[in-house]
Amino acid sequence: MSELRKLTFGYLGLLALLALTVGSSLFDLGGFNVALNLAIAAAKAVLIAMLFMHLTGMLPRLAVAAAGLWLVILFGLTLIGR
Repeated sequence: MSELRKLTFGYLGLLALLALTVGSSLFDLGGFNVALNLAIAAAKAVLIAMLFMHLTGMLPRLAVAAAGLWLVILFGLTLIGR
């Protein structure tokens, strides 16, 4: 697949996820809104990391996974401290 085609699909995917984010703000789903918006944001981050940051090898994926794990731990500790 050519690079331009991949970037076009990535751009369209990001636009679709943006539309989902805007659409989720129009509906009151209670506490589910936060979980849905976090899932959409994670999907956007994965799409950007894979297409625009070229994190397709095993070692960069492990580094990103380790950083994500540390972020989860730090956010968890922050929320426990409340």
